Amino acid sequence: MRIPRLFIPEVLQAHSRTLLPRDTAHYVFNVLRLRSGASVRVFNGGGGEFSGQIEAVGKKDAELVLGEFHPIETESPLQLTLVQAVSRPEHMDFTLQKSVELGVQKIVPVLSERSPPLSAERQAKRQQHWQGILTSACEQCGRNRVPQLEALTSLEAWLSLPRQGLVLAPTATQRFADLAKPTGEVQLLIGAEGGLSERELAFALEAGYQGIVLGKRILRTETAAVATLAICQAFWGDLA
Repeated sequence: MRIPRLFIPEVLQAHSRTLLPRDTAHYVFNVLRLRSGASVRVFNGGGGEFSGQIEAVGKKDAELVLGEFHPIETESPLQLTLVQAVSRPEHMDFTLQKSVELGVQKIVPVLSERSPPLSAERQAKRQQHWQGILTSACEQCGRNRVPQLEALTSLEAWLSLPRQGLVLAPTATQRFADLAKPTGEVQLLIGAEGGLSERELAFALEAGYQGIVLGKRILRTETAAVATLAICQAFWGDLA
């Protein structure tokens, strides 16, 4: 039976007790349907994980009893950064979730010409929502380090500084098989629905991104991100 994993963003110590946040307790009892005495695995994003046990404290509260610390690491040796143009909510959520599973270490959400409009208030809510997706994906896939989520910015602002990375470009001739194994970070720039505009693509190439092509077929934004990350991990990371 698979033991549930919980992300607790605080300092944790082996063989100690801590009261679970109310929303985490709600998740444990009402979503996971765990009961007092249930075993869990707990991580705080700093690497490794703890064995633990849930103990009910009243009707809505729960205490976490921590056991041994286990220095388990599942991180890829490849330093992957995804610069993702904000797409429709369901597509963006899918992209973020799968990018965590595929080992991305940093995510930079950017607003492009073809991104859906977002007010300042909605931007703050989406940022919080995206952070929740990253932690939930880590709980599910066994990662003990939560990818870094950068603050939402405009693609124009991001490209105002010199960059080194790869961008999908339908007019490019280079394929991943033509590239040498990178010695440092691999940064991928993916457009929203409809891709980057011609102006944005030209700006990205001018900023230092290298055009790359995946094939003859047009991929949806969420497919393009997942496929590109998987290719990088297969060629240079830990999927092959």
